[in-house]
Amino acid sequence: MPTREEVVDALEAARKKLLDENAKKEFKGWTRTIQYHFKDTDEFWHFDVIDGIPGQLVNEESDDAEVKFNMTEDTLLGLIDGKIKGMVAFTTGKVKVKASMKDISKLQKLV
Repeated sequence: MPTREEVVDALEAARKKLLDENAKKEFKGWTRTIQYHFKDTDEFWHFDVIDGIPGQLVNEESDDAEVKFNMTEDTLLGLIDGKIKGMVAFTTGKVKVKASMKDISKLQKLV
């Protein structure tokens, strides 16, 4: 089981992908709340994206997240370090996503 520090580092890495120059162009004007729920620890984390810029990571459930990821902490670490491919994790049920198809398509560009 990953340490809390490893999980927070992985979440920060995911959040910071939005700061890449290509992502800044792609996500300009995009405002959403992205939430992660880890089913193995029943812990929630989220951050707001305002006009494509990610805000601070918050360790609590969001009442109005438009994008919701559900996975284990190990799966997140595997996705971030490249040991697990996003589409494989999604099609095998390791990651569940609740979001509009438009948002899912947009977020796929980050993986």
